[in-house]
Amino acid sequence: MDSLPSTLAPELRQALTRLAGSSPLVIALDFDGTMAPLVDRPEDARPLPDSAKLAIELSQQSGVVTALISGRDLQSLRAVHPLPRPEVLIGSHGAEREVPASLRSAAQQIELTGDQSDLLREATKIMEQVSADFTGTSVEYKPASTVLHVRQADEATGLQALEAAQKHLGELSGLRLLAGKAVLEASVLHATKGQALQWLREVTGASSLLFVGDDVTDEDGFRVLDSADLGIKVGAGDTAAAHRIASPSELPAVLRFLLAKRGKPVNPDE
Repeated sequence: MDSLPSTLAPELRQALTRLAGSSPLVIALDFDGTMAPLVDRPEDARPLPDSAKLAIELSQQSGVVTALISGRDLQSLRAVHPLPRPEVLIGSHGAEREVPASLRSAAQQIELTGDQSDLLREATKIMEQVSADFTGTSVEYKPASTVLHVRQADEATGLQALEAAQKHLGELSGLRLLAGKAVLEASVLHATKGQALQWLREVTGASSLLFVGDDVTDEDGFRVLDSADLGIKVGAGDTAAAHRIASPSELPAVLRFLLAKRGKPVNPDE
């Protein structure tokens, strides 16, 4: 298997080789910017076919649990990732969970208090006003948050829109502001991907976690990993992850290499 062709860095190949023997092994993958390339309109995103196929093949192995862990709400996540999907779905940065019966853990849905609902309405009004003021921006609505997207605006307009939203939303107490790639999310919940990964470790009894992500919110996940785990950052930028790949197009090489090291023959030309 060491002869399996790969563009992966030697250090990452070594780390994946060490991880491959772990059981139970949890493979947790971010969606946008990781499973799927970033696109202008969130609803147009789709996982790269090879990444989706290999994630399912890994989930079918004994001792492996696969999960999507996304800032998207679960309804949006299901809409952009066709069946079959990884067996665990975690949305809204960990506030929503859909789990198989085999994990013997209850699903988690978002239920806002009256105060949280009022705060979300206030934040949404601010986001809508900012979007109306800046051409090329748009608003996405989630069960516990509202998101300003500026990817379709020119760079200067996008920066001005994000700054305006930050300023006005900062006047509201109790919001969690999440700045990402050309987005700003205002959430009334304080769930993080780090908390979601810790929950996954507990319910699966995992001896190791693999977490792959690309954005600022994924850093919460990288920071909870320990020496038995492996974090991979997708793309440029400061990160707490120990390893890095350049783009979502390299994720299939990661999954293919891991699948091969776990003993399943893989055609490198697939």
